[in-house]
Amino acid sequence: MIYALFGILAGTVFGIIPGAGPFLAIATLYPILATFDPIGIMIFYVALLITSNYTNSVTAILYGIPGDAGAVTTARYGHKMFLEGKGHYAVSSNAISSTIGSIFAIVVFLISLPFIFQLFKFYNSTIQLIVISIAIIFLTIMTKQAYWKTIVLFILGGILAKIGYDNLTKETWGTFGFTYLTLGIPFSTIMIGLYIVPELLKFAEKDFTGKNKITKFAYDLSTWKATATGSFVGFWCGLVPGITNVLGSYLSANFMKKDIDKIAAAEAANNSGALSSLLPLIILGIPIVGSEVLIYYLVVTRGFTFDLENIYMLQDVLYYIPIVLVACLVLSWLYFNQLGYIADLYKRYKHYFIIGIFVFISVMSIYIYPIKFWIITCLIVTTGIGFLIRKWETFPILYGFFLTDLFYNNLLRVIAIYT
Repeated sequence: MIYALFGILAGTVFGIIPGAGPFLAIATLYPILATFDPIGIMIFYVALLITSNYTNSVTAILYGIPGDAGAVTTARYGHKMFLEGKGHYAVSSNAISSTIGSIFAIVVFLISLPFIFQLFKFYNSTIQLIVISIAIIFLTIMTKQAYWKTIVLFILGGILAKIGYDNLTKETWGTFGFTYLTLGIPFSTIMIGLYIVPELLKFAEKDFTGKNKITKFAYDLSTWKATATGSFVGFWCGLVPGITNVLGSYLSANFMKKDIDKIAAAEAANNSGALSSLLPLIILGIPIVGSEVLIYYLVVTRGFTFDLENIYMLQDVLYYIPIVLVACLVLSWLYFNQLGYIADLYKRYKHYFIIGIFVFISVMSIYIYPIKFWIITCLIVTTGIGFLIRKWETFPILYGFFLTDLFYNNLLRVIAIYT
């Protein structure tokens, strides 16, 4: 129980910080987590994951700033609703849909575990390449801006992802002889400079068109179809190493038309996929997101091995999820009742909020990155580019950065296999 409570506390604290998330939480608490046993570490991680998903989505709705890549969709549409005076609907939808997505993942786990075992036995680079290719096509055709802009931004994200040393080919690319470029471009600088900065600049030009007065719980029952779709899509996307809940939330949202449905689908997918993404880690020993890399090293250094024989770990962890979900619903209710107050503060101090958010997330990114000069340089350059393209919808850059490297590496493997 103490591990779950500690995870809930950490998820609450780090989830409400714009730009923070599970990775920063684990990195900060690493010395403490190193004293936990393997099961305790996994219970903490699941509690942290679910809670931070709840809280950073609320932060995304209020500030328009995603706590991590999985909250990008909610930041886009949830913050828009907040500005329109419908923030209570967005927060309610986030709470209910996230809970349903988590419950869906648990139920499917228990029902389809034997089938999932067989699925992983046949999983290979060819299948992953096909899945990533389909994802890229969806990302392109489902955008609301001109296709050429989306393609340009996606390619830009891919180019930035490839700069540096490639562990697969053992070669450097795009460094032009500069030593620092071999380190690659930190993802945090991409998210801040090329996504958050343009969004903040757009936010600075917006005005509130309504009031976020809370009179009652305002969940829209018509979102049940979006929630069901998101839960299903997110779960299966989470099973695919390299795809995870990030792509699941985006794809689910783009099947929907209304903003409230997009939020419901994205959050259901986010939580369903976050839980299902634990399977590649536990069964195959493959950490597929940054926070799982840290958890992987914490657990294996305690003498634990991730494989099919240790699947009982997952069952032990599942018992604590209902406790975490109840805690998250309580947290959402607390946020829910503060929306009117926060909206009033926004109207008065909007520009101070913008400057404060940018400074804070930049300082936190610099703090956790070991080579300060390099990340500061990257922040300056990406912020400059972000200012120039501030009128565009820049989220394709994030997905280009996220997917291109996976596509390229799997393409090389497939070519090697069949030639």
